Amino acid sequence: MSNFKKILAVCLCALLCFGALSGCGEKYKEAIIYFELLEPPKTLDPQTAQSDSELLIVRNIYEGLMREDSSGNIMGGVSESYSYENLTYTFKLRDDAVWSNGEKLTAYDFEYGLRRAVDPKIKAPFASRLFSIKNAEQIANGSADKSTLGVKALDDTTLVITLCKKDKNFLKTLTTSVTMPCNEKFFEESIGKYGLDKDCIISNGSYRISKWNKEEFGIRIYKNEEYTGVFEAQNAAVFISCMDDEKQVSRLNDGDNDMAYISCGEVSSAKSGGFAIQSVQNICWLLKISPEFNGEVRRAFALAFDNSVYSDALIDGFATAKSIYPQILGASADNVGITDYNIEAAKSVMSEQIAEMQDKKFPQSTLYYYDTDGSKELATAIVGHWQQNLSTFINIEPSVNLPVLQNELTENTVPFALFPVSAKSDSFSEYAKNFAAISKANTPHKLQEEILKDNIIIPVAYQSTNIVYIPSLENVIVEDDNGYIDFSYIIKR
Repeated sequence: MSNFKKILAVCLCALLCFGALSGCGEKYKEAIIYFELLEPPKTLDPQTAQSDSELLIVRNIYEGLMREDSSGNIMGGVSESYSYENLTYTFKLRDDAVWSNGEKLTAYDFEYGLRRAVDPKIKAPFASRLFSIKNAEQIANGSADKSTLGVKALDDTTLVITLCKKDKNFLKTLTTSVTMPCNEKFFEESIGKYGLDKDCIISNGSYRISKWNKEEFGIRIYKNEEYTGVFEAQNAAVFISCMDDEKQVSRLNDGDNDMAYISCGEVSSAKSGGFAIQSVQNICWLLKISPEFNGEVRRAFALAFDNSVYSDALIDGFATAKSIYPQILGASADNVGITDYNIEAAKSVMSEQIAEMQDKKFPQSTLYYYDTDGSKELATAIVGHWQQNLSTFINIEPSVNLPVLQNELTENTVPFALFPVSAKSDSFSEYAKNFAAISKANTPHKLQEEILKDNIIIPVAYQSTNIVYIPSLENVIVEDDNGYIDFSYIIKR
């Protein structure tokens, strides 16, 4: 443990012994939890937060109209009650709700936050979750003014939301980042820096942010003493770090951290170290074969592709894929549209195609793979099998920037690519937007059939997001989405 943390621990113990502010059985309420991210957040604006790191922190410093309890039940957050009739929700807010700066929180803050969420200028990544609200989709695509959104604050504690269609998941949506409140006056005074540094953030959740150091990264969130809801934090603070290496488990062993996101490459050492691990399978790795290759060439590659080709190359945290849908979606489409493995047929088809090519050989090509734990091994196994059986010489090249690779995939400028697609919720329609060009299909089976029918896309492997922690932490509840962890439940003994 670092000297700073040792000194901090000694001071904390002295305060506990001297002050005796809480009963002996509640000393855990003064504990600090040390958590490590895999990547630092770029923004803590709840309407634009997107990465796991951003969503984790937003979840803990903000509270929506609704909130999930420790059993996953949807219950009132800032809303103390609601009614529903004829596609209209009426929410009554707690009259004692306040922002972390002590200013009163009102229904107008939710109205403004929801309008921001569908404003096309904001480009909120999860705006589509709100498309069941009247005029939300039209506002988002620029065909209606945001003042027409079916959200209206009647007074400080009454908010009316009118839907345009039934949405059985709407209350769950109101627990997620994109629906958090936003104080219009504070937002305007932030002058373009809202959510980008500590001084341009006020929040209303179980925690408040007190430090955000970006150069030597560190974020500290403390129990929000202004919070008046039922989800009071059971610990004093969470100190959040991020190191650019693969030593998260080592720091857990050394006592520098209590919890961490870990890469799949660290899963094995975490297991052997006796740490608790909870994983969410929310990523599917796909192989894309450029449509510039003709259909028979693509069919030959697909016929020569099977999980037996690469299963030995998978590290902990990965599993062979039978569909394009990771477990979080709960969608069942195993083997639908997937070309059956037939290596002899593959050889025959490719041989015929090569005989018609210039110089009677397959052109030198490259498979680009998103460079993260386990992906190089996957790429190597796949192209090695093709080279051995199809006489196709394909190099592999890492890509460290996923957005750039995704753009190249859209523009069909790479011959082969191995890349991940992440599900940020259990919504099929939201996940389908990753395949926008053909997402008119309205069922998992139909969508997968459309995606796989031309052998341009092949599902390869599922990957999990992994959270590891010391066994002495109690009430660690990892959910499938929305930042995964609510720290307010956790007790550190």
